[in-house]
Amino acid sequence: MDISEAIRSRTSVRCFLNRPVDQATVRSLLDDAHWAPSASNQQPWHFIPVTGTTLSSLCDRLQDARAEKKTVYDPSKGNTIPAQFVERTKKLFRELRPFLTDLGEAQRSFIESGSFRFYGAPVVIFLAMHRLLPQSRLLDIGMAAQNIMLAAYAQGLGTCAIALTLLYSELIHRHLCLPDDLQLVLSIALGYPDRTSRINAFRSSREDCEALITWRGFDIPSK
Repeated sequence: MDISEAIRSRTSVRCFLNRPVDQATVRSLLDDAHWAPSASNQQPWHFIPVTGTTLSSLCDRLQDARAEKKTVYDPSKGNTIPAQFVERTKKLFRELRPFLTDLGEAQRSFIESGSFRFYGAPVVIFLAMHRLLPQSRLLDIGMAAQNIMLAAYAQGLGTCAIALTLLYSELIHRHLCLPDDLQLVLSIALGYPDRTSRINAFRSSREDCEALITWRGFDIPSK
């Protein structure tokens, strides 16, 4: 698959088939992730793939925690982040609304309930790093995550990066019996996309790239 085509056509999947992903396939994705660049070749990532009853019981516990603490999805952080980023979030929801209307779901409930059950994915890959590493190593984890999602897409799989569940990172730590020195960074839902689901037809837009570039030393900016 052409790399540019893969980058531009990959989307977040929020409805998965009830079809398992075998361990060998997951391992191949993690092998690809492990080839991501990292500062001083420290390779700071640690992967925790979860499936089966371990995953289903984790989803139950996360749903219970959400119901008890009434966790609210607030990507704008109470509008404390700069206005242009809040507006991009609002634009996303405007674009998403017709797809959720077809499902009979409200936006917030769909995102919240979906995130805490990983949208029904048969596998979830948690990415973590050692707690004593500097926060700049999060860039390395992000590059490994991108490798997973692109490699999965090339194999006909779908993914959705989910950070909301990490509001309960301590619960996840305990449930998965993880060592105390690991800091959870991200979770990636993984499985085969349900192509019949309307929500999987959704694709978010992008801002004009030129507005996000500050050129220096170029005679004529490229389009």
